[in-house]
Amino acid sequence: MSNNTDTFESFGIGFQNCVLQGLITDRVFFEKSFETLKDDYFTSDAHKTLWTEIRKLFNKYNTPPSYETVKVEISTMPDGALKEDTIEVLLDIQTRVNRQEIEYAKDKSIEFCKNMSMKQAILKSVDLLKEGRYEEIQSTIENSLKINTEQDLGQDFFDSFESRRQVHTRKSIPTGFPLLDQENILDGGLAAGELGVVMAPTGGGKSFMLVNFGYGALAAGKNVVHYTFELSESHVGNRYDSRITGIPTKELISRQSEAANQMQRFSGGKLFIKEYPPKVATINTIKFHIGRLISNDIEPDLIIIDYGDLMKSRRGYEQKRFELESIFEDLRALSMEIKKPIWTATQSNREGFNDDVITIDKVGEAINKAHVVDFFGTFSQRKFHIGKNRMGQANINFNIDMKPDRSFIDLNENVPTGFTTTDKLSNLLNGTNENKIGSLYRTYKDGVNG
Repeated sequence: MSNNTDTFESFGIGFQNCVLQGLITDRVFFEKSFETLKDDYFTSDAHKTLWTEIRKLFNKYNTPPSYETVKVEISTMPDGALKEDTIEVLLDIQTRVNRQEIEYAKDKSIEFCKNMSMKQAILKSVDLLKEGRYEEIQSTIENSLKINTEQDLGQDFFDSFESRRQVHTRKSIPTGFPLLDQENILDGGLAAGELGVVMAPTGGGKSFMLVNFGYGALAAGKNVVHYTFELSESHVGNRYDSRITGIPTKELISRQSEAANQMQRFSGGKLFIKEYPPKVATINTIKFHIGRLISNDIEPDLIIIDYGDLMKSRRGYEQKRFELESIFEDLRALSMEIKKPIWTATQSNREGFNDDVITIDKVGEAINKAHVVDFFGTFSQRKFHIGKNRMGQANINFNIDMKPDRSFIDLNENVPTGFTTTDKLSNLLNGTNENKIGSLYRTYKDGVNG
């Protein structure tokens, strides 16, 4: 049940008259208050009726009404005490309120609405806590802080040309793949606030690709945070060891001294690997961990999520596709909020398992995952396909060369290296490298054609 702390009662009737006058005469104050000022904050039926009619007129004509318009609307009310009281309040706010009182009432009213929004969020959070819906508490509190009091008109396009050249310089983090980082594709890599996704079948190398993105940033001197939900921290670390040193993962122990020397010579950025179990980490888990890193003077330049499909949504959904859509929407929002680029991966459906070129329509479970991202690349064992790219060209295919034992991936526009049995046999027989089988085959072939 509400009390005087939930209304304007303690401020008095004169204060409420000033609030209503401000709503009619000050458009900026009206816009700030429109979605946050509740009828129940007023203590008299007359004041509540006036605010209700003011909002109705705005919704109908898309502009705050004048005194005369409100007076005409009130005159259509049925005769009685409420009509008389409402007209009396309207006349009073039109003739008897001074400017200083109005400014004070406007400031206090906005402050009151903010506090009430927070109070209601806290009370709702108590119920969520009792029900064990812990992840919703964070979003409830955050939403209470986002009540609309922003009055920035935005960027004056033609007057801000020079400032856009100076301020809005896109600071990209390289992927380490020259073909992707070229100007007409990613223009140097992903930049702050951008979300990139790569897709492959199960066991197709998604984690290897993300390690290579991380390596590309590290080699450029950038700090990387790599979140893993499928592999252990040490397993992911071994893959980075192999990618940096070129030593196969299985030989890292036997060649430990050599690997250690090469790691010491690597003058790159810092890498932090954080492991969470599958379907445990939400977007808040990631946000809080990044906050702890920053509080310890560790400023990440690139975030890697391995991978989005294995995160937990903050909201519960019966259907998996809605949950996945929510996760990728949250990832995009996080990249914009913290102003960091994020790379993650997703799994293709079974239809794309045997395709050389996996197209964007083969995305598993929820196609809408692709709608919110800035870059969407797919790859098989033979081809890397750019399905969506807000930074440059799309619908482009590159050949892909994968060496999983060294966590190495390369993209090229040359002749494919060959991964099928037919390709491997063709390379064995016709390749330039000398080998016994190839030499015998060419001798035989020359004899037949001679």
